Amino acid sequence: MYVIEAKCTHLGCTPNWLAAEGKFKCPCHGSGFTPDGLNIEGPAPRPLERFKVALDENGQIIVDEGIRFRGERGEWDKPGAFLKV
Repeated sequence: MYVIEAKCTHLGCTPNWLAAEGKFKCPCHGSGFTPDGLNIEGPAPRPLERFKVALDENGQIIVDEGIRFRGERGEWDKPGAFLKV
């Protein structure tokens, strides 16, 4: 499990989830992203960012929006970038 920031890496618009197409699509300039955040079309220069995600001692999911992981820097494999489920 990972937590994607819904902010296009082109100019910061909020991409919409298009279930029929299985992707996020930015309404501003047409950038498209896979469900895991990879940029696949349009002017977005890089993947969507992910927030740090963890479980607390009670098993509750905690999201830390102050810590981000960038796919183009190889950070999606780092601890905190995802939870194994």
